[in-house]
Amino acid sequence: MKKIFLSLMVMVAAVAANAQIWVGGSLGFRTYSEDKVANWKSTFSIKPEVGYDLSEDLSIAIGLGYEMCKPEQGDNVSTLSVNPYARYKFLKAGNFSVFVDGGFTFETGDYFVGKDGEAQQYEDENGVPQKDGSMFNIAIRPGVAYAINDNFSVVAHLGDGLIYRGGDNKAENGFALDIANGLSFGVYYAF
Repeated sequence: MKKIFLSLMVMVAAVAANAQIWVGGSLGFRTYSEDKVANWKSTFSIKPEVGYDLSEDLSIAIGLGYEMCKPEQGDNVSTLSVNPYARYKFLKAGNFSVFVDGGFTFETGDYFVGKDGEAQQYEDENGVPQKDGSMFNIAIRPGVAYAINDNFSVVAHLGDGLIYRGGDNKAENGFALDIANGLSFGVYYAF
């Protein structure tokens, strides 16, 4: 028993010696002026993350998120989310690296935003409109990172990647491939 315990301690110490903790995330703000999304005035989001580098190529992390959309008319739409994921870096060139994140997101909030930018309530199985709801995503998202120095890096994700959505809003459920619908940026600090 002592040998097993000692072996486990050595393995944990070896992983911890190469591991690095990082924190970061992203802030977002958008305003709309196009006719097709004229009902929306602004959107604000904050998404902090904390991660742990298991090796040079593999990390695990968890992100939390809050997003609020304020339409010109009607109630605000807000959601909370939690997003555990793993990151695999598969291409490195100098300070640049290309990676893929694979993870799960659970989101809950008031009601959902439709594809055309208008707030849409979903209906339950009896056709009754619902205001509160939840959804989940399973996604693989590509991204790039640039290490400014040993501690700071800038990260960009391309769209939502390959994603499966499910949840209360049946109109949004299903598979999608989305790498052209937006570019998000984040800043990370490694200890």
